[in-house]
Amino acid sequence: MNNFIKGILEKYDYHQYSDNIKLWNNSNEFFLIQEYDVEELESSSEVMLNFFTCKKTEQLISEFEKIQDNKMKKNTSLFITVKVENLEKEYERLKNIAMRIEEDEYYFRKYVIFYTEEGLNKLKPNVEYLLDYINSESPDEKSLFDKFEENMFFDDAYFVAMQLIVKLPFISLPHSDTHFETIEDRIKSRIEFKKLVNQEEQVNQILELLNGDNISEQLKNSAILGRLGEILET
Repeated sequence: MNNFIKGILEKYDYHQYSDNIKLWNNSNEFFLIQEYDVEELESSSEVMLNFFTCKKTEQLISEFEKIQDNKMKKNTSLFITVKVENLEKEYERLKNIAMRIEEDEYYFRKYVIFYTEEGLNKLKPNVEYLLDYINSESPDEKSLFDKFEENMFFDDAYFVAMQLIVKLPFISLPHSDTHFETIEDRIKSRIEFKKLVNQEEQVNQILELLNGDNISEQLKNSAILGRLGEILET
């Protein structure tokens, strides 16, 4: 994936800043690209390491802090690429972690991009190709985007392409095409819908756990408190 994104950046006239850090720049925007393993994103029950505390992030920040250019420091984004074996399974399992990483405000903006090797191999590192692809039809003459709305994981390549279109900030959707104009809103609506479903499931689980009138006493039970923590973390 890193080479794939580099190919896109080069076509947009971005150049590598130095050999010490994988940072690409033009006169206004700056992008870091770093591959992470699934294990480096999530905390381990045995070793409390995650994206924010792992050695890879520490080294990246250490090199970034050596940069003296204030403009670069204020306008740098980090693409966090994560290869998985099963997109649906790992995305659903790690999406909350990815959200926390992307919402973190320190050092640089962050974009987490999940992919499979099989899905990536079907794509070309070309923005025009990606835009045409997400707006294309399947052999049964059904819009691929309609299929995506029905099932986000119907095809690995399409999911990867959609992430790239939405998360690469220098890609602009064509304003002349109404379908493209609505893509981001429709994706966001679907993501918000999935969040609401998750929240409803959490409420139902909590209501099942805290049954009866003596809730204050139940909250003193460490096992119940532990289960509540697990529910709210999902």
